[in-house]
Amino acid sequence: MPTLSPTLQDEVVALLQALVRTPSLSGQERALADLVEARLRRLSFDHVERDTWGNVIASRQGYAPGPHLLFDAHMDVVAPGEATAWAGGDPYSGRLEGGRVWGRGATDTKGSLAAMLIAIGHLPATEFRGTLTVVASVGEETLEGAALGQVCAQLRPDLVIIGEPTEGRLGIGQKGRAKLWFRAQGRPAHSSTPEEGHNAIYVAAEVVQRIRALPLLTHPILGAGVMEALDIHSEPYPSASTIPYTCLVRYDRRLVVGETPESVLQPYREAFGGREDLTFGFEEVTLSTYTGATLRTPDFHPAWLWAESTPWVQQALASLRAAGLRAETFIAPYCTNASTTAGELGLPTLIYGPSSIALAHKVNEYIEVNDVLAAVLGYQALAKGLREIG
Repeated sequence: MPTLSPTLQDEVVALLQALVRTPSLSGQERALADLVEARLRRLSFDHVERDTWGNVIASRQGYAPGPHLLFDAHMDVVAPGEATAWAGGDPYSGRLEGGRVWGRGATDTKGSLAAMLIAIGHLPATEFRGTLTVVASVGEETLEGAALGQVCAQLRPDLVIIGEPTEGRLGIGQKGRAKLWFRAQGRPAHSSTPEEGHNAIYVAAEVVQRIRALPLLTHPILGAGVMEALDIHSEPYPSASTIPYTCLVRYDRRLVVGETPESVLQPYREAFGGREDLTFGFEEVTLSTYTGATLRTPDFHPAWLWAESTPWVQQALASLRAAGLRAETFIAPYCTNASTTAGELGLPTLIYGPSSIALAHKVNEYIEVNDVLAAVLGYQALAKGLREIG
C-alpha cells in the first residue's frame, strides 16, 4: 500500500491534535470553524467560505470537466461528561500516545475531518477531474443532515462522501431514525378517591403494551425496524396525592428503506384511531447554530441503500482496491448526515472514514493514527477514481 511522506504524516497528526484540542459542542463550533477555515486557506483550495449556518466550505477545480464530489465531516461533538473520568482529567487533550490521538471527537468525526482536509488540499489538480468540495458541517450531533442539507440544496453535487467511522469500509446504506411521542390524557383527582378521576399512567401503560404488539417492517439487508421506549413522564411531578392528568412516553424508532413519516404513523392511527385520550406524533428539533441561524425540522431521518452493483459504487470500490486499501461495503447501524443527502435529497452518497463507531461518544475516545493516514489515501483515491456518476 502507498504511504504518505513523513512530512505529510506529521501534518495530518498535528492537524488532528489541534482539532481535538478545540472544544466544539453542537451550536458552539465557532472556534473550530475558525481553525478549519484558516487551515483551508493555507491549502490548495480555489475558494473558501462560511455560510449562514456556520458550515465551512472549500472547493477546488481539477484539470478537466468532471463530476462534482462533495466531502463532508461534521465539526461538532457530544459532551464529554465529567472531566475526571478521562485519563489525565482532560477530555480535549489531543495527546499522541501509543500510536493513537486521544480526546472527545477524535473518532467522531475529527479524524475524518483532518484526513479530508489534508487529502483534498494536497491532491495535485492534475490528478482529478471536475470539482471537489470539502464541507466542515455544524450541528450533526443535534440534528443530523439539517445543516449539510442546506449546502447540498444550493450546490447540488453529483455525489456526497460522508466522513464517519466505517473502519475503512465503504458505507452504501444505513438505517434511519425518528423520535416519536405519545401523550395520554387523563383527569386529575385526589388519590384517595381515584374513581373521581382518570389516571393517565394507566392509559399510557395500555398504549405501551399495544405498541409492543404491533409488527415492524423487516428489510433483507438493513434488518428489522426498531420501536423502543426511551422515557416516560407524568404530570404533576412530583405528585402530592394527585392522580396524573397527563403522561408522555417517548420512543426511538429505527427505520428501514421505504418508510415515510406517513407510513410510520399509519399503524398507530389504526390502533388508536378515535381515542380522545391519546395524541401522538414526531418530535420537532431546533438547532441554533453559532452564527445565530436556526434550523427546525421534525426528528425524522429516512433510511437509504444503494445496490453494491451500482456503477459508481463499483468505481469507488475499484479505486480503493487500486490504492491497496480495504474494498468492502458496509451498512451503517447508526444515523449520519447521509439521511438527508441520500434519504431526502436522493443524492448518490457514500460513507467512508477511519476508526470504529464503537469508540464514539465514549470516555477516553481515541483514534488510531494509522487509520487516519489510510483515510487520507482513501479520500484521495475516491477523488481520483469517481469520474462517472449517473
